[in-house]
Amino acid sequence: MSSNARELAGYASSLPNFRNKLINGTFDFWQRGTSQTSSGYGSADRWNNNHSGSSKTASQQAFTVGQTEVPDNPKYYLRTVVTSSTGAANNCSTQQRIEGVTTLAGQTVTLSFWAKADSNKDIATEFTQDFGTGGSPSSRVDGIGVTTHSLTTSWQKFTVTSAMPSISGKTIGTDNNDYIRVLFFFEAGSDFNSRTNSLGHQSGTFDIAQVQFEKGTVATPFEHRPISVELSLCQRYYNKLSPRYMAGQFLISGEVASQFVSFPVQMRASPTVTYGSVQIRENSGGFANVSVSGNNGISASGINLVVSQSGAATSDSFIIYAADLEFNAEL
Repeated sequence: MSSNARELAGYASSLPNFRNKLINGTFDFWQRGTSQTSSGYGSADRWNNNHSGSSKTASQQAFTVGQTEVPDNPKYYLRTVVTSSTGAANNCSTQQRIEGVTTLAGQTVTLSFWAKADSNKDIATEFTQDFGTGGSPSSRVDGIGVTTHSLTTSWQKFTVTSAMPSISGKTIGTDNNDYIRVLFFFEAGSDFNSRTNSLGHQSGTFDIAQVQFEKGTVATPFEHRPISVELSLCQRYYNKLSPRYMAGQFLISGEVASQFVSFPVQMRASPTVTYGSVQIRENSGGFANVSVSGNNGISASGINLVVSQSGAATSDSFIIYAADLEFNAEL
């Protein structure tokens, strides 16, 4: 083998091969914040922290530098503090939806993760296939690979190997939002008995770290992708515009300004937008708060931001200062 071939082979072997179908399995990214009590997306990127009837706080926790219980020196883990309330439909879980119901369909899969609790407690894991919405999609398939895990107060590694059902003969929805899902149930009422091995209700503190979901019958070592790659994967589903100045000219009328903002990466779909603080300065004047009147076009690649400023002249130049604009294309 030539020296160039050896160099290329070495370079290829160092690249991530995306064995882990989960994104942010190390809980390194928290674009929305480091704690949430709401149900849904609100803290760790790509992780949907849900509760119904019961309540919870999901939060970022830091490993002690140099600890050896969980390998490879991870920085963070996800903690969920559950306050249970009895009810057949009540539950608390965290989950990640993996884009595309075709992912790993008809194949053997393995989930691995590290976990502990504030006392000896069980949790349950489950996989599902969701065929999305639009048209006449097939019904969701629940209860795949349901497994009970007995946690202690010390970190332990857990693995689950299961067969994902074939989707032959199924119909996928037309809205491009189908997915497979990995769920961790911390507590659940009797409505979920078949999906949790009758886990039942419990309060307590549950910690999980280094979660990996991959093809095959063996849990391979955790895949550490370059941090810039992992962030880009997160930003496909959610990104937040950092405070920035944008220069331009009043383009639409004397009172309306428009400026195109590119997303860091191509998003999964045209996102919904939450508008934060926006200010504008004409010529050399001071900054003034302005209203965001929406957008003049949004796609998976960017948004044409539209703001209003009373009394501006068509020829005025301007600077927009925008902060905390959120773009969400989660499943």
